[in-house]
Amino acid sequence: MVTLILIVVFLLTLWILSLCFHLVGGVLKLALKLLICVPCAVVIGILGAALCCTLILIPLGMACFKLAGFFLNPFRVCCG
Repeated sequence: MVTLILIVVFLLTLWILSLCFHLVGGVLKLALKLLICVPCAVVIGILGAALCCTLILIPLGMACFKLAGFFLNPFRVCCG
C-alpha cells in the first residue's frame, strides 16, 4: 500500500513539474515574439514598402514582406 502511495505521489509530482515547464515555455515564447520578432517584422515591413516604391526593387520588397511574415510565424510551412 505504501508503495502505491509513493508511486502516485511521484507521478503527481512529475505531472505538476511538466505543467510548470509547459507554462514557462509558453511565457518565454510569447516574450520572444513580443520583444524581438514583432519589432523586426515591423522594420522589415517598412523596408519592404520603401523598396516596393521603386520599380526595379519590387522583387526585393516582396521578399521583405515574406520575411516579415516569417518573423511573425516562424513555424509556418513555406508554400512558395
